[in-house]
Amino acid sequence: MLNPYIMPAMKRSLVVIVPLALIALLGALSLMQYLNRPSDLDFRLARGRALLDAQDYLGALGTLRDIPARQANRAETHSYLGAAYFRLHLYQAAIKEFEAAIGQGAKRSDPWIGLASTYLQLGDAPKALEQAIKATGAEAKSAEAWLMLGRAHWLQREFAEAEKAGLKSLELDPRNPVTTELLLHVYFDQNQVDKFQALLDRNEQPSKPIQDLAVRFYVHQGQFARAYEFKNRFDRTALQRSILQTELALQREPGRFDLYPALIKNLVRAGRFADAIEFGSKYRGTVSIDFELGKAYSMAGQKERAVEHYRRASAQLVHKLSAEIAMAAMTTAAGEEVQHWRQAYMAERPEQDYFILARLDGRLQAKQAASPMVRAFIYRYAGLYDNEYYNRAAEEALKVLDTEPKNIDALFTIATAYQRLGRNDDAERYTRLATELYPDNAEGWSRLGNVAIAKNETGKVADLMERAVRLQPNHAGYLYNFGWMYDQTGDREKATSYYQRAIRSSPLTFEAMNNLALIYSEAGQPELALPLLRQAILTDPESEAAFFNMANYYVRQRDWKVALDNFQRVLDLNPASAFAAVEKGRILLDLGRTEEAIESFNYALEFDAGAFDAYILLSSAYEKTGHNREAVAAAEEARRIRADAPEVKAALERLTFQKESNQ
Repeated sequence: MLNPYIMPAMKRSLVVIVPLALIALLGALSLMQYLNRPSDLDFRLARGRALLDAQDYLGALGTLRDIPARQANRAETHSYLGAAYFRLHLYQAAIKEFEAAIGQGAKRSDPWIGLASTYLQLGDAPKALEQAIKATGAEAKSAEAWLMLGRAHWLQREFAEAEKAGLKSLELDPRNPVTTELLLHVYFDQNQVDKFQALLDRNEQPSKPIQDLAVRFYVHQGQFARAYEFKNRFDRTALQRSILQTELALQREPGRFDLYPALIKNLVRAGRFADAIEFGSKYRGTVSIDFELGKAYSMAGQKERAVEHYRRASAQLVHKLSAEIAMAAMTTAAGEEVQHWRQAYMAERPEQDYFILARLDGRLQAKQAASPMVRAFIYRYAGLYDNEYYNRAAEEALKVLDTEPKNIDALFTIATAYQRLGRNDDAERYTRLATELYPDNAEGWSRLGNVAIAKNETGKVADLMERAVRLQPNHAGYLYNFGWMYDQTGDREKATSYYQRAIRSSPLTFEAMNNLALIYSEAGQPELALPLLRQAILTDPESEAAFFNMANYYVRQRDWKVALDNFQRVLDLNPASAFAAVEKGRILLDLGRTEEAIESFNYALEFDAGAFDAYILLSSAYEKTGHNREAVAAAEEARRIRADAPEVKAALERLTFQKESNQ
């Protein structure tokens, strides 16, 4: 018989034991959750990484530096700090952080990759190679590590090793466009055509840098038409969108003639030549469209109309080089072709136009073999796109001299080619030969004057320049050179006279306009300066030099808004203009728009890691916003570029004093 107390007792015992077990289990789970819960350090590191990913590098630095000192010396913390400094172009500070990460026993490849990237940015390939090797040793399956190794080998022109590393990186990350770009550069530099083409064909939507490299590749191979086609291929969607938007705008406002020039240019690029001609017939604006209409008519098979518009474009000077070459490519008369080439090389304004380059494909084919002189002319023009063609231009021109030792076109082509290739002594030798044979030709004397300037032989310059001007008194280039010489010696009266003559001779003498505008401004006559600068922009609305000069004028007038607008116009025309970005940032800093100024300076440093003014101004901007560590780091970068600059010394002394005062 069961004891009635026993069961209840047992039950009571169970009732007591079960809650105690649950409490123990819950306590253990709570302890595990507490132990596994992200720490404050983990949270800050995650936040720092998120800010890095969001490109808020100053925010990342602030978050990471707020980590308590006892926890801050983790390798991961230093790696993130290094990455933030790197993205802010503060390379010395980045190096210190990456080295600190390694000193804390980093297990991953990140700090070595960071060091390799930094040294690559500074152009120190041997140090980059050393760190990249360590990165691949630390993490053999890191695509980034192999990419850095490949880039370091490539910069040292160790192409076989660069290819091996690049292929390894591509194997680990087949979709990385940067690795593809590296390998394409390796194949381009070795002229490995089949490998380049095969890898390019694997990329259906290549990045913009790869597109640009592919265009260079086709030019280098002499496939000029293919280069033009490839250059347009990936712009077609954007072109069609822009064309449609403009057409809709013109339906609403048919009198918007300011929209026509860009529309006609886009229609030509899109291959819609009949439409370009139709809109051209309706145009009543002041900006010339003759050059684009010449292209449209030539592609529509209307040669006479094309020549008519090309002749007008040449006479207007802005597109003289391209228009004359286009007419040279269209003619079948040898003498007439040479005359067009001669006229082309009298142009003041060098100009790249891939449509015109593509027209020369046929003249270089075996079926239509051009004469050595014409081939020399063509290669001289192609040298504007690929420097290697200057070697070919010189070779063809030397062939001409074998049979025609006094051919002036050949002599000047050789002199030009050697000058572009940096063979200045050879360039001078052929120029002197030309002046001896043709003492009444002004070009030779002007060239010798420029050589004397380059050699700092000031005693010879005036005589040589004067001879050129005397022989050809209406040549804007010769007049400008003579004026510039007087400007440098402080004779503003004579400089003004020659600048004025140059401007009367040609609307393209932007340098003369800018220098004369500066003289007028310094003499308290800004009303004389502004019309010159406006004339330059009206003459060539796509000249970044004209807008840069206008921006500088308004800086001198302290009209900051208009100056900023013109610097931005320069950047619209040439996004890689670090100098314009620096000057834009300088104004923003003076206006108290410090955050925008910092952005502008960092933009400039993306394109030029040696921009001294960008770093000095960036240091001042960081100081104004209370980012004193970054201010010091920017000043140290400026010291890297110019160790003895007094402004660097002053900035560092001031920042050091502030730091000591705050302690």
